[in-house]
Amino acid sequence: MDILHITDLHFGPYHWLADDQELLDRLNVFEADLVFNTGDSTSDSLPDEFAAVQAFLSGLQCPNVVSIMGNHDKYAKRSQELFRQYLYAGPFLEPQDPSKVTKPKVYHDPQKMNLSEYMADVNFVRQFTIGQEEVLILCLDTNKFQSDFGLVEEQFLYAMADEMARRTYDRAIMLAHHPIVVTDPDPLIDSKRVADFVLDNQIEAVFCGHTHEVDMVEVSDLVRKAKFRQFMTGSLSSANVYRDKNMFTTIKNFGTAEENITITRIEVTPEGLTYSDTVVS
Repeated sequence: MDILHITDLHFGPYHWLADDQELLDRLNVFEADLVFNTGDSTSDSLPDEFAAVQAFLSGLQCPNVVSIMGNHDKYAKRSQELFRQYLYAGPFLEPQDPSKVTKPKVYHDPQKMNLSEYMADVNFVRQFTIGQEEVLILCLDTNKFQSDFGLVEEQFLYAMADEMARRTYDRAIMLAHHPIVVTDPDPLIDSKRVADFVLDNQIEAVFCGHTHEVDMVEVSDLVRKAKFRQFMTGSLSSANVYRDKNMFTTIKNFGTAEENITITRIEVTPEGLTYSDTVVS
C-alpha cells in the first residue's frame, strides 16, 4: 500500500503564488493507492476556496483521495455544508448520545439561522480495498468552531467505535488535523482521550497536519502492550512557511519490512518549483 500525505493547502489568502499545475504534475509521479489530505484546505472556509480545493484535488490521478476538516475549514457556519458539496458528501457520523455532547458549537441553532446542515462537526469512516486488504480510514474532526485550538467530542469517538465494530477490515488508520502526541501553540486540548482511543482500538497510524512542520513518532504503551505511529507533515502550498518549507510525504509499502518514507520539500524559484528529498527509511 502506497500513501501520499498532503496537508494545509490553504487555498485563499494564505495560498502560495506558485504554479499549482506544476505541483500536481510532481505529485502524480508517485503512484499512490491512497491520498490523505489532513485539513486546512482553505484559508477562510469560503465557497470559492472550497471550489478551488476541489479543482486541485481532481487533478490527482489517484482515485482514492480522503480529505478532512482543518480549523481554517471551520470558520463559517456553512462549513459542513461546503465540505459536503465540494470534498465529500458523507454520510457523516452522529454523536452516540446527542444529549451528552459537551463540545461547544457541535450544532448550530436552527432558531437563529437557516442552514441545510446544522451539525458543525464532520466525522466519518471510509473503507477501501487495496490489494488483498480492507483498509478502514477513520476521519476525526478535531477542530473547534472558529478556533485554532483542537477539541474532540467524546460522543463521536463512541460512534466511531460502533462503526468500527460493524465493519470487517484488516487495517485501521486515523486522519486528524491536529497532532495528538506532539506539543503545539494551538494544541488539541484533549489529546490523551484520542491517543487512548487509538491504542484501545488497535489503530496502527495517525496522519495529521496543522503545525506546518514535519514530525514522525512512534508511541508505545507498555500497559496496553499497544503502539501506533503518528505522521505529521508540513504544509503543501502555503504562504506561511516560517517553520519549514512546503512539502509532502510519500510512503511506499506502508507498514511492511520494505517500507520507504520520503519527505519532499518544495522551493519556489523564478524558474519554477524545485524539490529536495529526505529519505526517512
